[in-house]
Amino acid sequence: MMKIKTTFCKSAAKIAVVAMSSFMVACAVTGMHQHSELGLSFPKSQMFSLEKTLEETSGLAQHDGLMWTHNDSGDKPRIYAIDEVGKILKTVNIKDGHHFDWEEMAHDDKHLYVADIGDNFAQRDELYLYRISWKDLAKAGDNGSVSAHKMTITVSGKPKTVADKNVHNFDFEGLSSVGDDLWLFSKNRQDGQTSLYRLDKSKSTQRVTPAASYPVDMLVTAADFDAKRNEFALLGYQLGWNGMSSFLWRAKRSVDGKSLDWSSAQRYDIEPDGQWEALVWDEKKSGLLWLSREGNQQGGVALTKTQF
Repeated sequence: MMKIKTTFCKSAAKIAVVAMSSFMVACAVTGMHQHSELGLSFPKSQMFSLEKTLEETSGLAQHDGLMWTHNDSGDKPRIYAIDEVGKILKTVNIKDGHHFDWEEMAHDDKHLYVADIGDNFAQRDELYLYRISWKDLAKAGDNGSVSAHKMTITVSGKPKTVADKNVHNFDFEGLSSVGDDLWLFSKNRQDGQTSLYRLDKSKSTQRVTPAASYPVDMLVTAADFDAKRNEFALLGYQLGWNGMSSFLWRAKRSVDGKSLDWSSAQRYDIEPDGQWEALVWDEKKSGLLWLSREGNQQGGVALTKTQF
């Protein structure tokens, strides 16, 4: 049932995250965005508990029937293959990898991209992507290792310092493969929007500038593109005194293929709430979307799916 809801984030809020010390996250929206909002509920029968090892699941990818995920901080540079009910099937280490703040995965037919792009306090000069061959991952055994090609990203316009390290527009958690490019989406605590940056997959080092900005009115935590449906999904949340409220946007790619067609975008209010961190469109079943939730005081670590 469709409902109308005006949402906005007024001030900084403190949240406690399992296995991490309390930190301050602040967001402010420069204007109020009113839009039609749909409900999206996940029944208990379709929610599967992930193992405690994946308490901070923060990225999802899928290839050859396997789901892949990783933790966002505090873990070693490794990724996990899981089945459709969240059971870990194997763990693979990334040679010479460094785990600063892994926030996302993207993938195409040949490669998996693990994104070390989180920057809560706008303190990083560079962001990194680890590009890994699917063939190498298939050959790797449990607790084995794979080599990765490291890509280095710098963001144009990012200042050396920000006035308030808790309120800025230079954190990143959304990444998706789109043809020969990777689309990077910012997590804007300052204005509640998201900026789109397009990356060239063929370049090991590149400096990127924003190509567009969208009034998502939330903090973006994940993105994925379904080429067959020409459709993006953006996941995120807002912070309030009662915790996190989670949301999902669906939007088509524009006719010229360079941005999102925001005029027809749809927003969904997710239930149950919590720290929903990652999503991926199913590789075989059209319109099936997988999501994972990081464990915190609002809910345990979980994997779920929904059909559009």
